[in-house]
Amino acid sequence: MGQGDPPSGVDFVYDAGLKKIGEQLKSVESLDTKTGVLIGFLGAVIVGLLAAVFAADPAKIHPLVVGRFFDFILGAIILMLAIDLYFALQAFRMRKLYTGVHFQDLVEWVNEGVVETKKAFLPTLIETVELNQSQLTVKQRNAVRAVWCVFFTFLAILLAVAAIGAEILRGGR
Repeated sequence: MGQGDPPSGVDFVYDAGLKKIGEQLKSVESLDTKTGVLIGFLGAVIVGLLAAVFAADPAKIHPLVVGRFFDFILGAIILMLAIDLYFALQAFRMRKLYTGVHFQDLVEWVNEGVVETKKAFLPTLIETVELNQSQLTVKQRNAVRAVWCVFFTFLAILLAVAAIGAEILRGGR
């Protein structure tokens, strides 16, 4: 093949497979970074809530937050934070990702032509792309679940704060 000739079909497909694997690995890294930030944020929220509970004057706060409604809201917030962390950790959890053809597998093909070698390893690239896509789909699904759960958790916290504020405006119990 001359220098100005376009690549053959196998070259194009093989290079596209390698590019797709690279994109999948970048997506996983990006998702892990975002999920790590979400986990850190959830940790800060939990620490902040615990600090507020332990720093509050029980004599002033207790009358405002006693009752079935507040027990329900507190239980819901604790449960939702646990669910948030579960999905975030599932999205962040290490899974086996595949990088394609291993160098040691290529060594025995050193005397073969490039086209024959690429044709021989093309099924490996296809399988790698498919395996990575299934792992990436699981990570993305868990990340989306974590984000939605965090959204609903913050709505519950907002509801609790609004209810406490309304109780304060009514003059307590």
